[in-house]
Parts: sequence; structure tokens; C-alpha cells
Amino acid sequence: MAYPTSHVANSLIQRGFKEARPDMSPMKLQKLLFFLHGWMLATTGRPAIDEDFRAWTYGPVAPTLYDKLKGFGSGSITQYVQDFDPYSRQFTALVVSDTQTDFQRALDLTWEKYIGISALSLSAMTHEANSPWDITYRSAGRDAAIPNDLIQRHFVAQANRGFSFAS
Repeated sequence: MAYPTSHVANSLIQRGFKEARPDMSPMKLQKLLFFLHGWMLATTGRPAIDEDFRAWTYGPVAPTLYDKLKGFGSGSITQYVQDFDPYSRQFTALVVSDTQTDFQRALDLTWEKYIGISALSLSAMTHEANSPWDITYRSAGRDAAIPNDLIQRHFVAQANRGFSFAS
């Protein structure tokens, strides 16, 4: 089961707030979200988010998240992403539940691997030759959906080259 993009993003934002990270910009969040999505696909066969990443000029982007965060520009994210809840008729911010152990494991390990890397460096990593973004951007052009099976194969190959998810 994939989670709403905003819930996954808020899970990353929450971790950033807990650690008082001043570098959680929209670009960094997009890249962390992509890596989390990739590792979730590689380790569970399930996507982390419920929308496609698109091949934009600056790398993979979840468009709904981009729209919700563009007001921060290149600055730090200072609040959670909110969605309208039709039941309460209010805007609310939700995270993925701590009981979702596969997700939490992928989140923890993605955080450990990538949080210390700058947004620009993370972006460069998504642009590497033969990355899912590169293949999609070259073959289908800007704004094409990056297929989850392509993302999954890429991250499985990374795991096979030595990235370990062992506890």
C-alpha cells in the first residue's frame, strides 16, 4: 500500500524538526522522498508514495508536493504539509503511522544514508548516468512519469553493489 505523498513528506519533515535540521529545503525534501520511495520499492516491492515521480529538469519531483512547498522557495521548510480533511472540514497534517514497520525501517535507513548530504549533491545523485531520472528524461522527456519498476530495479542494483539494509 502506498501512502499519501504529504504523509510521507511530513514523516521526513517531522524527523527534521526533531533533529532541528536547518537544511530541509523543498529541494532536499523532494530528493529524500525519491530515495525513500526507491528503497521502499527495493526492499518491500511496494511504493512509498501514491503518485508518480516526474522527470523534471532538476531531477525527480512529486508534483503535488512541489505545489504545496513552493512558497518556501529555496529556504528551510518551517511547517508541515497540510491537506483538507473532509470529515473535520479543516486542514490537517498527518504522518505515516509508527506501526508501519516496513515504512519506518526504510525511512530510518534512508535518513541515515542521505540526511548529511546537501540538496544540490542529492540532486546531482539523481542525475547520474543511467539513473531512473536520466533514463526517463532522455527517452520520454521533461515531465514524463518515472516508472516505479525502473526505480525499483535501480535501487535493487544499488543494494546489490553493497548498500546494506541489515539492522
